[in-house]
Amino acid sequence: MKDGGTVNDSHDTGSAKFLSRREMLRRSVIFSTGALAARPLGKLAAAAEGFADGGMHLLAFGDYGTKGNGDQIAVARAMEAFAQKLGKPLSAVLALGDNFYRYLTPDRFDKHFEKMYSAEILNCPFYACAGNHDYGTAMYDYQPGKLQMQMDYAKNNPQSRWKFPAKWYALELPSAEKPLVKIITLDGSYWEGALTPKEKLEQRRFLKAELAKETKAPWLWLVNHYPLFSDSTHGDAQPLIREWGPILQQHPISLCFAGHDHTLQHLKVEGYDCSFLVSGAGGQRLYKIKGENRGFAQGRHFGFNHIHVTPDELTVQFVNTEGKQLHAFKRQRDGKMKVLSAA
Repeated sequence: MKDGGTVNDSHDTGSAKFLSRREMLRRSVIFSTGALAARPLGKLAAAAEGFADGGMHLLAFGDYGTKGNGDQIAVARAMEAFAQKLGKPLSAVLALGDNFYRYLTPDRFDKHFEKMYSAEILNCPFYACAGNHDYGTAMYDYQPGKLQMQMDYAKNNPQSRWKFPAKWYALELPSAEKPLVKIITLDGSYWEGALTPKEKLEQRRFLKAELAKETKAPWLWLVNHYPLFSDSTHGDAQPLIREWGPILQQHPISLCFAGHDHTLQHLKVEGYDCSFLVSGAGGQRLYKIKGENRGFAQGRHFGFNHIHVTPDELTVQFVNTEGKQLHAFKRQRDGKMKVLSAA
């Protein structure tokens, strides 16, 4: 599939009382700068034990596709160490774009993916999306056909953990029969030289259709490379806010994942029920934080996310290359969130 597809067909169209949810969030959560500063989370070992049986575990990271620099290797080893300590199978890794910087040659799939991320320890699908450096149409990484190479590798190597069926697609995890989450992966490449007007229209139709499908999954997530909201270098993406903002406000989407800004962020934005996660610290040089104070945001550590999913609750943590928990929170089905304090 070159345009869009459904890996595991579905969706939850149930409506939610977003105003009352936001009111609960204002009263129960929150992200004051002082409250976060008071929590010595950076000194904690990341929680990798004590999770209830029956839940699902995932990792997420982005902006990792260097040619094997030290920081990419450090994140890969930290993910492996965490997975080993977890002692439970991973259902998936969400690969949030900028999968390969610079020129992509066929041998890099083996060197910088298959062997970089241990097949023995990280033995689960890596679901990829398209970043700006994956397109190969910009001056800084010019290589026509670069994105198609990545989708072709997935198609021609079905045994590989590398999964990239289309520029936009949907899946249910851990299975279509008993899903805990439906994930809609999109392509936010709205800049000149990336998505064409026709592709934007096709993706818009795809998203509308996916949101109209029924699903047994209690959770719905949105994934793409570009953050709608960011307290770092690129700032808020107004084209994507116009395109997807109303959808996020009208549907029960709990988590919105992105990379692009080379930072780790968890933002709560006024008017939105979902939690905005930026996980762009997978190996490329880090960016500075602008200081909008909309939640947790830092550009001092390379790292990744761990997400534990049950039918009633999500637990999300940000983990650095030293295995330290930088930030963590729980989110319930009714939208209530709690920033986890030091143990």
